[in-house]
Amino acid sequence: MAALLLAGLEVRAAHAAQVLTGKPDDTLSATVSRTEPTLIRIEDQRIRRVFGAEGDFSVVADKDAGTVFIQPTTDKTAFSVFVADEAGRTWRLLLAVADGPSESILIKGRSTPAMAKTAGRAASRVQAIKQTVLALESSDEGGFDARETNELVPLWKEAMFVLVKVVNGPLRGEKYLLTNVSDKPMVIDERELYRRGVLAVSVERPELKPAETTAVYVISEASHD
Repeated sequence: MAALLLAGLEVRAAHAAQVLTGKPDDTLSATVSRTEPTLIRIEDQRIRRVFGAEGDFSVVADKDAGTVFIQPTTDKTAFSVFVADEAGRTWRLLLAVADGPSESILIKGRSTPAMAKTAGRAASRVQAIKQTVLALESSDEGGFDARETNELVPLWKEAMFVLVKVVNGPLRGEKYLLTNVSDKPMVIDERELYRRGVLAVSVERPELKPAETTAVYVISEASHD
């Protein structure tokens, strides 16, 4: 997937780090700059989504690094955001807005035996998802049961959605080619491609001009039929 060009933002956000340690049920407090983007990252995890009150902030995601840059768009002195990671945890942050340079935010989970066991399972699942995506992309499927196909799948009237490869192993992987068949630009929201049993969806190019095509990867629980 194409990298976002955020090197300049990373330099400005690297002045200092606020380390927030706690559990997902805790409210963690930090400070963000009013005038500069603030980097948020989670120790040993990728950020999947950031959400909160509309109009309070803007977010730019670095999907390669699994981090985000957040900047206030409100006159409030503080606002709340929720940060979800790929381990299924959601962190609530209370962010005070200050005039001054940005400081990056590092979220660290407070470790307990139960949390360590859960994190281990989550890491194993993430690794399985990565292996499934690699099997979809490679001619060497690494032990997966793979088949090429050319199956048209109904999706939206503005899109042609074709299943081109399926792999089965610990997880099931499907690779699609999605083409914008409309006369207008198309923005693809990965959330619209989730269904029961789906663990991960990745769209190579989320914005398409008319007639452009992108690869779509859908990873789900293995079928036991």
